[in-house]
Amino acid sequence: MTYSRSLVDHIEQTQSRTPYCVCGGTMVPVDHDGALWLECVQHDAPRQGVLSRIWSLIGHDRQLILTAEELPA
Repeated sequence: MTYSRSLVDHIEQTQSRTPYCVCGGTMVPVDHDGALWLECVQHDAPRQGVLSRIWSLIGHDRQLILTAEELPA
């Protein structure tokens, strides 16, 4: 229980440090190949409209929270 609580605390702290992407989108924890990433909700969204295409040139924020080795099985 202690390990799982500290894991949740770590994820919440990471998200509270970077709650928004440079584009203004919300940052959410996402699993990719067993690793946990904090990324913009617009990261994989289809690009529609002029403003969306401009942001796709700049890119969206994405940061590693925990590697696959750090996460419990």
